[in-house]
Amino acid sequence: MIVKALKRGQTLQTEDGREVLGPDATKGGRTRVRILDEAAALASEGGIGAVTLGPLADRLGMSKSGLFAHFKSKEALQVEVLVRAAERFTEVVIAPIREEKDKPKRLGLFFNNWLDWIEHPSLGSGRGGCPILSAYFEFDDVPGPVREQAAKHNGQFYDFIRKLVGIALPNADTNAMTAAIDGLALSHLLRVRLMGDGAARANTMRAFEALLKNPPLKGA
Repeated sequence: MIVKALKRGQTLQTEDGREVLGPDATKGGRTRVRILDEAAALASEGGIGAVTLGPLADRLGMSKSGLFAHFKSKEALQVEVLVRAAERFTEVVIAPIREEKDKPKRLGLFFNNWLDWIEHPSLGSGRGGCPILSAYFEFDDVPGPVREQAAKHNGQFYDFIRKLVGIALPNADTNAMTAAIDGLALSHLLRVRLMGDGAARANTMRAFEALLKNPPLKGA
């Protein structure tokens, strides 16, 4: 739990991803945070498509019209949930690697943090899987704002991995390396969360370390 004085309008997050509001937060601001917290939990349990105004209002003990006052449509609410999930991912997975000066170690630390995110739901919503990953599969061929937001997150994430790879392994083919790293993480997700494979972490890390030692090279 964060036990730090908060300035006017400032918000922080607890270790389980819940928002902590400053003492001067408005009632509307507090309600909005409460809604998004519960929406993220609902998305982690049933997928981003499960986040609709009616069921969420029931979980919160609110009227549907009261919820509508904060989010004008289910799509707007779902997009906000993805934004919150991305912010939390940045805090948990990406921010800690900035202190590491050794470039190859920074890439390895990022991958380890990503596996932690996959394995431990408490690092994200606190109750289930990652809403962004859920949106990738649910909305990959469903046009609209949720798909656009998920695609935006994924594109930015791929760019980030490419940058890490380019700095850590200057001779590597960054596109091929990024695809391989992403594939390892998604494979890990399935083996951990779907199959309950107790050896998944060790096997994934062996594959990742082998990839670092023998990466696909530019022009090869």
